[in-house]
Amino acid sequence: MTDRDRRNLLERRQRAAAEFVAWSDHHAQEQRHHEVLLAQLETHPDQLDGRNAMAQQRAWAQRDQHRRHLHDSALAQLRHAFR
Repeated sequence: MTDRDRRNLLERRQRAAAEFVAWSDHHAQEQRHHEVLLAQLETHPDQLDGRNAMAQQRAWAQRDQHRRHLHDSALAQLRHAFR
């Protein structure tokens, strides 16, 4: 392996590590939001307002789908970076 190849490999690993840290920070933030949303759903002040609870559940589902997409994307990037 030449010096250039080693530098390229190191740069790819550093980029992948930076992307993973960014994903990890975003994931932690999403987890905090998720916990808050669950608390809102479980301790909703007006239990009879089903429409509001359903809207909260839909919003949570959309956020969760976005989080899963980011997670899958980050893993795909990491796999690609280490090839």
